[in-house]
Amino acid sequence: MRIMDVDQCIHDLEQAAQAAGFSVSVYGEVDGARLLGLTRKAATQPENNRTVYLSAGIHGDEPAGPLALLELLQADALPRENNWVICPLMNPSGLKRGTRENATGIDLNRDYRDFVSDEIRGHRDWIKRQVPSLDLGIHLHEDWEAAGFYLYELNFGKSLSLAKTLLQAAGQFLPIETAECIDGRSARSGIIRPDTLPDLPEGQPESIWLYQQFGGVLYTL
Repeated sequence: MRIMDVDQCIHDLEQAAQAAGFSVSVYGEVDGARLLGLTRKAATQPENNRTVYLSAGIHGDEPAGPLALLELLQADALPRENNWVICPLMNPSGLKRGTRENATGIDLNRDYRDFVSDEIRGHRDWIKRQVPSLDLGIHLHEDWEAAGFYLYELNFGKSLSLAKTLLQAAGQFLPIETAECIDGRSARSGIIRPDTLPDLPEGQPESIWLYQQFGGVLYTL
């Protein structure tokens, strides 16, 4: 696995975000690396705005997410009609080492129950100051064991599902996972869609905590 240049990526993310009109804040520092939070208000009328959250790099052995967000920011490709809240690189110490966990051995995507890590405490406090509610959240991950693209959907209201749209878009570039069981969970045509919020004994993921706090429809890709 290629170890990414985390400090350079953070610098590039900040530069690209500012050029695309985002406000950049720092909600913590870990292993000498700043934890960036990016926000940009919609340019259209407030009644039509959606608040969209993006996150990446919470697992240090999954560098593709921060790099994808960097490309989107450099291309100024995120639609101006949305309010954006972005945490583009959440686990710098893990990404520097190429490990799923951070430098102290904590899986940050299971730390949203006890909030042991500095990274997740800082993230929790920052995002609570940014949004009262979410319409859409997308968490970028990698799974080297999978045979193709798949997603988790948390959607327990009456909101329109975007799962098939996301799969169709990804299917132009990637195979779709066809397994009927992924990570021990029932799947269908690349979609894992629980009927209720899962209760994971090993700890709570970012997506479940965000849904509990802010609602919306959340996708883990």
